Amino acid sequence: MGFDELEGKEFKFYGVDNNSFKLDRKVWLAVEDEDDGYRSYLDSIEVLDSKDGIFFRKSLAKVRIYRDQGPYFEGFMLIDVEDGHCWLRVGTDNADDYYPYFVFQYQPKKR
Repeated sequence: MGFDELEGKEFKFYGVDNNSFKLDRKVWLAVEDEDDGYRSYLDSIEVLDSKDGIFFRKSLAKVRIYRDQGPYFEGFMLIDVEDGHCWLRVGTDNADDYYPYFVFQYQPKKR
């Protein structure tokens, strides 16, 4: 199953380790494609061995996966189903539609 197929579905979210994140029992890795030193893109989101990475034992939230294809950003967001908090934004963004760059933006909740 590819990551695209998870759009609109809900999962338990266990946090982030570098460019990987855990949903339910699967660990996903966001792979950056470095283009030329100035530009980079999200190449793919791949499944890793579930033992890879360090994550919380208890889930942080239940999230729904949304695809975001705005005028500058193309990728995915993990949104908390209870309060709408965006835990993770991953994809490719553009500065002035000229310099694409890889985005892996984790935002923990403020307590």
